[in-house]
Amino acid sequence: MIIKSTTQNDLPVSDPLQEALQNTLPLFAQKLKINHFSPTQFSIPDAAWLFKYVWMDQKMRRELLPSNAAMEAGKIVGEVLARIYADTIYKLHPTTKKVAPTTNDKITKDAALQEELEKLKEYTPTDEKDSDKKQKYLEEIPEVLNHALSGLKELAVASPVTCERQISIQSPSGFLSSLLPTVGRIDFDYGINKHVFGDPHLESSPTSQADAFPHKIIELKTKWSRLGKVKKDGNRSFLVSSVPVTASFNHVVQVATYAAHFDFKVPAYLLYATKDGYKIFDSTNCHHLTVDGMKKNLQIMFNTFRRREKILALHEHLTREEIIEEAAAMMDMNLDHPFAWNGMPDELLKEAKLLWKLS
Repeated sequence: MIIKSTTQNDLPVSDPLQEALQNTLPLFAQKLKINHFSPTQFSIPDAAWLFKYVWMDQKMRRELLPSNAAMEAGKIVGEVLARIYADTIYKLHPTTKKVAPTTNDKITKDAALQEELEKLKEYTPTDEKDSDKKQKYLEEIPEVLNHALSGLKELAVASPVTCERQISIQSPSGFLSSLLPTVGRIDFDYGINKHVFGDPHLESSPTSQADAFPHKIIELKTKWSRLGKVKKDGNRSFLVSSVPVTASFNHVVQVATYAAHFDFKVPAYLLYATKDGYKIFDSTNCHHLTVDGMKKNLQIMFNTFRRREKILALHEHLTREEIIEEAAAMMDMNLDHPFAWNGMPDELLKEAKLLWKLS
């Protein structure tokens, strides 16, 4: 289903990925045909990153790495919220094939939800367990959506709202960064920034409507019920996911990346929504979302990317295949990692094991 929208203007819009290609890339990057990092790449171990983002190209990832019911349900909640709130949504332009801001024709929650739910109904589960999750999440989506809406209301979201803004950061001042840029897409940012993040008075109650900033960054995360045991009647039981007590480190690193795009002068919020409620993390209840915390975490991410670049650069005089093989020899496959290899099709996992001489 295509969201009805029209481009805001006919001026060419820059695409961070295309810009990266046009710049002079390190030799290893040219040979490996890689041009950027992302917070998602940071969240997985080196070996899984090497296989998924270097050995595999984007086309292979899109065609061969399966989605899952939780991912699809999360996308639907995000799409519904964007169609309700967004004045502008960044999308791939059908003609120029570049990411561009488009004007969103806002619709009601019920209309957006009804249309977007059809996407999950059309989703083909990867296995029986994923099929059970799909059916459960079709029931949960309206409740998760309502709690996400409550969180956005508490954050006083107001026009102009931009969704999926594509950003790219490279060599920010004060950081020892990677050679390749880091790109990402911001779930929500809105308003016109008139205040510098860090003013104690303005931050005294940053999530209240009265003290709301004119400009905020919001990253939305949804949590879904987990599989339980199969009951005697043959039906699957589920364990309801509670709102998190603490923010995920990978999530706060992602938010730090977006804050860096605005030079850390815009307050950032991490909103979790579940079937039973919502939770907002910000600079008042999560040190990772203070300016100092975000700067520290951004450097941690850059350190990971710099390490990977140095491993690849050691072998950049070799062929693409040889660079990958030599890099793999310097990394532990970490096959028992709790999520890095989850959902990997058997044939691809076999290729990965061959690369690490484990098959």
